Amino acid sequence: MILQLLFYSLFTHLAVSQIDVNQALNQNKLNIDTISSSAISDAELEKTFPRTNLSRMRNALKSLRQNWSAKLQAMPARNYQNAGTNQENGATEQQKPLREKPRDRVKMEGDTLHQVNKAAGLNDILYQGDMVLTDDQIATILEARDETTVSTASRARRQAYRDRYYPSTTWGSSVYYYYDRTATPKIVKAFEQAVAFWQNVTCINIMQSSTAINRIRVFKGQGCYSYVGRISGVQDLSLGTGCEEFGTAAHELGHALGFFHTQSRYDRDNYISINYANIDPSYVEQFDKETSNTNFNYGMPYDYGSIMQYGATSASSNDKATMIARDTEYQDTMGSDFVGFYDISMMNEHYKCKELCPAASSAQCKNGGFPSPRNCAICICPSGYGGILCDQRPPGCGDSVTATTTWQTLTNTIGDGLPTLRDNHTMCNYWVKAPDNQAVEIRISGLTTVTIDGCIFGGVEIKTHKDQKLTGYRYCSSADQNTVHRSTGSLVPIILFNRYASTKAVLEYRAVTPSVDVSATYTTFAPIVNSCQDLHPNCDFYKFFGMCRSKKIRSNCKFTCHDCNNNNASPFGSNFFNNNYNSFNNWYTNKNKNYYPYSNSNNNKPWMWFF
Repeated sequence: MILQLLFYSLFTHLAVSQIDVNQALNQNKLNIDTISSSAISDAELEKTFPRTNLSRMRNALKSLRQNWSAKLQAMPARNYQNAGTNQENGATEQQKPLREKPRDRVKMEGDTLHQVNKAAGLNDILYQGDMVLTDDQIATILEARDETTVSTASRARRQAYRDRYYPSTTWGSSVYYYYDRTATPKIVKAFEQAVAFWQNVTCINIMQSSTAINRIRVFKGQGCYSYVGRISGVQDLSLGTGCEEFGTAAHELGHALGFFHTQSRYDRDNYISINYANIDPSYVEQFDKETSNTNFNYGMPYDYGSIMQYGATSASSNDKATMIARDTEYQDTMGSDFVGFYDISMMNEHYKCKELCPAASSAQCKNGGFPSPRNCAICICPSGYGGILCDQRPPGCGDSVTATTTWQTLTNTIGDGLPTLRDNHTMCNYWVKAPDNQAVEIRISGLTTVTIDGCIFGGVEIKTHKDQKLTGYRYCSSADQNTVHRSTGSLVPIILFNRYASTKAVLEYRAVTPSVDVSATYTTFAPIVNSCQDLHPNCDFYKFFGMCRSKKIRSNCKFTCHDCNNNNASPFGSNFFNNNYNSFNNWYTNKNKNYYPYSNSNNNKPWMWFF
């Protein structure tokens, strides 16, 4: 552990910069001729995918890649002065500057599903990065692609899998699964958490059975993947090394229950822009859009925080964004490992669970909640809401505070501070209330956590939208300092979350007059950076072990090493002994007593965070 931290502490962030979205798009053309075949032999692949015709799958994916490469490259130079559709009022919005934030790394095998599967060498056999298709599904997708002409382009195309065989492709009221002998305890734990979640929020009974005719085999394969919907017989769901986490398991089980990816929705171009200059050619079909022959979204809006939405840098050849949110404040929300409320609602629609709770005799839910099909007297609530009727703050950590016309400060640090990845998030729920007929203005004054797609290891979520069923804006970078949001109502739920090291947020809030322009929910200012600050959250750790003698450590831990005006600091910091840092326990006890906001250095390598 210590050796890993000592070695990888030498890697630091890229400089944070603001880039123009128009400049980020429309650059180099995509070259699909550079695609390499899977690193796994065909004999091994045939054992891994016994229900898939490998030759046909490869040909189908090649055809889709050629098709989408041509579409992407044929796109004219685009002007995104009008960025897309506002989710509140349907109006077009102006594109905001995109804050480019290099991603941190925590796990050697990869932090995201795409990184894990790319390392596993499955690039030429999985549809959209993590889906295995049957021959019928391949045929349906290719047919739908060929039928997408001018006359059919206006037809509704959607998200949940509904082909010509629906509802026979759903599991009905019961889903069966069993664990292959390769399934490790870590896999079992992650999958059981996903099973418990989906079962608790739907009417679907998900049970273990190794003898059911139709069942899911959960095993440790190369990477993370699943079939889509019920395909009859035994179907595989792999949670290989790096996939054994709730978020990935919930995503893959979502596929098995019938979900495609959110970014493949027909209306996605109103919400995300594809930066084809950064796409790994092996994954260009990931940006395929489904058709009405294979999808249905039940009239629900696009949610950037969907568990089925890939991260902004997914399928990237250079770790830069391949998808840019038209509302750029949602850039870090994409790639979430929380199941979104609209995911839950859509799954209940897909399996007709909502029909079990008649409106007249069921709970009258508030704030967009709906009656639970497990108990129609209680509600399933959007994030940030709790209680039987979704009219209370969720219990536990957090508080309800009242906003006045004077700025007030809310500060909290959650997490144990150790470089260890925990199974579940620590959560704190806050409600900021303004007087009736007034709005709440929220400003991020400080934020220290891991920067990564989806903020999967920690961050803060701010819910200022009129539609409280939508995922709020999530932030996990110090580059977001001084971002300001103004609510459309008098209540703003704020969620602080963490599952690695610690997350510290300093938020300011006040009551203001509601904005006349509903779309103007935020303004953003350039981050204010103190010249004497720590650029790494483990500086106290390095100081305790006498690492301030390293020029690299001093440059990234100026405050802790007391090196703001002194390049010859003691290896333990200039005041180490006076500060009484005589034991590791003393360091651990004192590590969170000061707030050290970090920014990115000018080094061209990202931090490596390990557990």
